[in-house]
Amino acid sequence: MVVSRSMDSVSGRHSSGNRSRAAGATPAGIMKGRTRTCPPPLIHASFFPFLSLLLLWAFLPAHAFDVSGGATLKAFSMTGENAYTTTFASGQSKLKWPIDVKTAGVTLTLCADDLLELELGLASDPWGKSSGHMKDYDYIDESRYPGRTAHSGVDIFSQSGLDSRALICSVRSRVLPLHYTYVSVGISAGYEYQEFDYRAYDTRQVGFGPWIDQTSSASGPVSTYAAEYDIFSVGLVARSSIENVLILTLDASILPAVRVTDEDDHLRRSRLSTSSCSGSGYQTALSTLFKVSKKCFISTECALSRIHTYGDHEQYWYGDDPASSINDTGQRLTNISAEIDQKTFRASIGAVYRF
Repeated sequence: MVVSRSMDSVSGRHSSGNRSRAAGATPAGIMKGRTRTCPPPLIHASFFPFLSLLLLWAFLPAHAFDVSGGATLKAFSMTGENAYTTTFASGQSKLKWPIDVKTAGVTLTLCADDLLELELGLASDPWGKSSGHMKDYDYIDESRYPGRTAHSGVDIFSQSGLDSRALICSVRSRVLPLHYTYVSVGISAGYEYQEFDYRAYDTRQVGFGPWIDQTSSASGPVSTYAAEYDIFSVGLVARSSIENVLILTLDASILPAVRVTDEDDHLRRSRLSTSSCSGSGYQTALSTLFKVSKKCFISTECALSRIHTYGDHEQYWYGDDPASSINDTGQRLTNISAEIDQKTFRASIGAVYRF
């Protein structure tokens, strides 16, 4: 079977007499991963405009501008998915972990006239039951397994219930040097750290075609998963004020430097999988400020982002895998091709106090 990162249920036996992967993989060492060169470390041009903006703030003469600040308390929602794909000589495994963040967030803002702006943001979602499921799709090359006829499409599918939590921290700076009658235009740079943690349980697995004998289920904990993102952004920003009552801000950014690491512990297979990937993406965001009084505003924001990364994946057996006919303890597979993708939509509404 495919040495995949899928969820694990109960063990079965197929026609050869070896133990099958019930929602898992074959014995360690039955195949070798396809090698892909990992991207170089992130020393990227996107760092320089970001650092330049911070240095500009640091050496900004306080008397040269009217400096003000603000604090926002908001209701924050982020939906989407973290998806990763591992490719082996005998197949491919795709897992999709839903993003279902609904929590409160805070943003602190420092402004210098209408020229410079610095934002610090934090949102933390504690452990809770996710409304979505982890979904696992295995595509297997049947030519490597005697007695299995060729089958197109998904060969084995499983899904599991989830508990999840998330942490999102961000810093963003804008410079708006160009001012026209109705709009101000400038550039932005920022950094965001994201952490997503999952606990999966109660797996239901279905086999198709020649893999129908892999249909099974398992109750209780089956896996834990964690993914961390370091995301740098550079972009353009346009801002318009309508009658000094409604302020609209449009950000369009590229994400030229993204680093992702993840860790997947298959509790029922005694197998720890890790990945390290680099890549890029893009993000668009529209935010509004509606003036209620001299110092109080209502804020809204919506943002759409897409990220694609690729790199290397490794699997390590810290104990004996019950789905294997050998003792796998201590075995390791390295240099496996991995891709980690993320798509998200976020929205918020909040109360702002400016001082």
